Amino acid sequence: MISVAAALAAHIFLFLPLPDVLQPHLVQAVAALLLAGFLPGALLVHALVGQSDDPPNGWEAVLLSSGAAYVVLVAAMLGLSYLPGGLSLPLTLALFDLISLSLLVWVLWRGAWQKQQLAQAPARWPLPATAGERRLLLAGVLLLLGAGLLLRLGNLGYSDFQGDEARATLRAAAGLQGYEDVLFLHKKGPTEILLPAALYTLTGHLTEATARLPFALANLAALFAVWLLGKRLFNSLAGWIAAMFFALDGYFIGFARIVQYQSIVFLMSILVVLILFRLVRRSLHPPQPLTGYLTLAALLLATGLLSHYEGALAALPAALLWGVLLWQQRSAWRRVAAATLVAAAAGGALLAAFYAPYIFNPRFAATYYYLTDRRIGGSPPYNNLLDVFLRTTLYSTTYYVLLLIGLTLAGMVRIFRQGLRRPWAAAASAAAVLLVVVTFANPAWLAIGGRDWIIVPFALLLAAVVLTPRQTVAERVVWLWFAAVMLLALFLTEKPRTHVYTFFIPWLLICGQVAALGWHWLARRLGARPALLVGGVAAGLLILLFGGYAYRYFVSSDEVMLNYFEKRPAGYWVTYDEPDNKARFGFPLNNGWKVIGELYRQGELSGYFDSNEKEAWVPAWYTRGVERCPREAQWYFEIRNLEPFSTEDELAMEHYLRQGFEKWGKVQVEGRDKMIIYQRTGNHLEFPTQTANDNLRTFRFEDFAAAFDANAGPQLPLTYPSVDPAIAHPLSYNFNNLITLEGYDISYPTPLQPGDSIRLTLYWRGQQPIAANYKVFNQMYAPDGPMQAQRDGYPVCDGRETWRWDPGELITDVYDIPVAADAVDGLYPLYTGFYLEETGERLPVLDAAGSEIGSQVHVTDVRIGVE
Repeated sequence: MISVAAALAAHIFLFLPLPDVLQPHLVQAVAALLLAGFLPGALLVHALVGQSDDPPNGWEAVLLSSGAAYVVLVAAMLGLSYLPGGLSLPLTLALFDLISLSLLVWVLWRGAWQKQQLAQAPARWPLPATAGERRLLLAGVLLLLGAGLLLRLGNLGYSDFQGDEARATLRAAAGLQGYEDVLFLHKKGPTEILLPAALYTLTGHLTEATARLPFALANLAALFAVWLLGKRLFNSLAGWIAAMFFALDGYFIGFARIVQYQSIVFLMSILVVLILFRLVRRSLHPPQPLTGYLTLAALLLATGLLSHYEGALAALPAALLWGVLLWQQRSAWRRVAAATLVAAAAGGALLAAFYAPYIFNPRFAATYYYLTDRRIGGSPPYNNLLDVFLRTTLYSTTYYVLLLIGLTLAGMVRIFRQGLRRPWAAAASAAAVLLVVVTFANPAWLAIGGRDWIIVPFALLLAAVVLTPRQTVAERVVWLWFAAVMLLALFLTEKPRTHVYTFFIPWLLICGQVAALGWHWLARRLGARPALLVGGVAAGLLILLFGGYAYRYFVSSDEVMLNYFEKRPAGYWVTYDEPDNKARFGFPLNNGWKVIGELYRQGELSGYFDSNEKEAWVPAWYTRGVERCPREAQWYFEIRNLEPFSTEDELAMEHYLRQGFEKWGKVQVEGRDKMIIYQRTGNHLEFPTQTANDNLRTFRFEDFAAAFDANAGPQLPLTYPSVDPAIAHPLSYNFNNLITLEGYDISYPTPLQPGDSIRLTLYWRGQQPIAANYKVFNQMYAPDGPMQAQRDGYPVCDGRETWRWDPGELITDVYDIPVAADAVDGLYPLYTGFYLEETGERLPVLDAAGSEIGSQVHVTDVRIGVE
C-alpha cells in the first residue's frame, strides 16, 4: 500500500501545476526520480533479498534501494534509447510504471508463501541499547545529514553548466530527438546521459538544479553508505569518522554538484563491497539468500561500469571478499558457484546491453585512443605525487590532506607493530615515515635516467602492509583496495588529475579506523566522558575548519576559484602561489549564459557567434544550437573561464577582436559584470574599444533566467560535436591513410545564381593521430576555366584542427561556399581536399591498394543558372 500511495502521489506532482514559489521544476524532478528510480529500486531490493531469511535491516535496505534505483533508471533508459524514434513521455512513464507493477506483483506473490519466514525476520531498525548511545547516534546522523545536504544541495542551481555537463545535457536532448547512436559518441559510459534524459523526458524541462539532482542524491547516499560500510568493517565510530571525511572532502563535494558519473561510481562501489562483506561476515549463520545478494551486487557493479570504466575497480575488493566467502563455504562450494553464475549472468547481460554494440561501433576507436594515449599513456611508470598533492590541497585544505597522510602513517605503524616482531616493526615503521618525509622534501628523488621509479618503494611499502600477518579480513581488504588503486592512479596513469578519487574511499575508511582507535585509546586513559568531550571538541573544530573551506569554495556564489587572490579565505595555508588551472570541476561559476539564450530567442541577437569559452558544449546549450563559427561570427561573448586562458590565448583573442568588433553590451550576475558582448561592425579598432563598460547596454541575469528555463525544451538544433547526423551521400575516400571522407550533405537555392551560397557539409573520420594541421579547400570550376565558387578553412569553422582529432571520431565540417559574382551558367564539378597552408602541399588521395590517385576528391556536380 505504501508503494501504491507513493506512486500515485508522484504521478500527481509530476503533472500538477504548482506556483513558482514552490520551485515546480525541482518538485517535478523529485517526483520523476521517485517514480523512475527509488520506488522500483526499493521493490527490486525487496524482491531479491527483502523477503529472505536474512533481509537487510533498515539502514541497509534504504541504501541498497538507493543503489538499485540507479540500476533501474540506467537499465530502463538504455533499453528505451535503442528504440526507433525519440524518447517520449507516454512510453517512458509506461515503462517505469510497468517495471514497478511487475516488481510489486513479484513481491506479493513471493510474500504469500514466505509469510511465516518474514514473521521471523529480525528487527529492521536496531537501535543502541542506552539512551546516551541513541542520542549520540541521532547527533551523528544529523551532523552528517546537515553537512551532506548543505555542501551537496546548497545553491545547486547557481552555476552555469560547465563543459562536460553541457555535453551530457545536449546528448540527453539528442536522445529525446531520436539520435539512437548518441550514447556511442561518449568516451565513457552512458549513465551521465541517461539520468538527465530520464528527467528531461518525464518533466519536459531540464535546469541546472534538476540535471544535477540525481548525482547529488547519489553522492549523499554514498556518504551514509560509507558510514555503514565503516561500521561493518570496523565499528560505528570508525564508519562515522570516515563518512564525515567523505562529507567534507572537496573531490566528493565537487562531483556531487555536476552532471557527471563519479557520484554513481562512488555509490555503486561502496554498496558492492558492503554486500560482499555482509555475506562474508554472516556466512557462518546459514541459510542466506546468496543468489539474491550476489545478483544485486552484480547489477550494482555493472551500473558502476556503465557509468565509467573506473567502476571496475570495485571488483578488486569484491573479488577478494568473494574468495573469502568461497573458502568459508567450501563444503557448499556448488551453492556459491551456482549463485555466482546467476549473478554474473545478470550483471553481464546489463553490461552487454551497452558494451556489446559499442565495441563494434567506429567511435569505439576514438575512446580507446583517448584512454590509452591521453589518460593511461604508453610509458609508465610515472610520478604524479606532486601534481596530486597540489590538486588535492586545492579541492580540500592542506590541513585535511596532511591529516589523512598522518593517519595513514599511523595505521601502517599500527599494523607493523601488531603483526611483526619488535625490531622488524620498528624498522618497517621507520622506513614508512622516512619514505614519506623524503618524498615530501623531493618528490623526484628516485628519478633515474629520465624515468621516475618512485613506484618501487611505495609498492614495497604497501605490499608489506597488505601482507603483514594478524590482520582481520576487513583490514586486509581495505588496505589492498587502497594500495592497488593508489598505485594505479599515481604511478601507472599518465594524467590522473581528479581521477585519483578512485582510491579515496578506502583511504577514508583506513583513516576512520585509525582515528577511532585513537579515540578508544584516549578513552581508556582519560575515561569515556573526558574523551568524549575532547573528541567532540576536536571533531567540531575540524568540521568547522574543513567545512568552512568547502562552503566558500563550492557553495558560496562568491566564486572563490574565479577570484582566487581576492576571495580565498584567510588562514588556510597552501604550498603554491596560484592553484593549478587544469581539471577544475564543481566550483561555482555563472557567466550569465542564459541571457544570451534569451536574447537569441527574442531576436535581439542573430547570426553566428564566437567566444573565449573553451568548450563548444556550453554555448551550444545556452544559445539553443546557434552555430559557432569564428570566421563568420557576428557576435563575440567574452567570459572568464575557471581554467584561465594562457597569455597566447589572450593575445589571440585580442588580435581577433581588433578585426572589426566593438563592445555592444554586458551581462551582470548578482550585480557583477560577468560577460562582455561584442558586435562585428567592420571597424578595425584598438583593443579594447573606446566604449567604456559602464556605458554598455546592461542585461541582468535575474531578469532572464526564469524565461530561459521555461523555454529550454529538448527540441533545439543539435550539431557537431553533440551528435553525428545521418550522412545523406556516403562516400569513402582515403587521404594518405590519415583521414577518410565518409560522405557529404549539400544544399543551395535553385536555380543557383551568382552571389548565392552553397552549404556543404563534409564528414571526415581520422584513421590515426595526425601531427600536422591541415586546411580544407572547397573549389568549383570547369577544367581549364576560372574559379566559380571557393571556400577554404580549417575544419569545423576553424575550431577543430586536425592535430586534435581522435582516431575513429567523426568530424562534421560545414562550409558556406560563395558563388562568384561573375560566375557563368553551367554544370561544374565541386572538389575538396587538404593542404598545408605554410607550403601549399596537398594531402594525397589513395586507392584501395594504397597508390596515389590524386590530390583532391570530386564530391559532386553543381549547376549554376537554369538548365
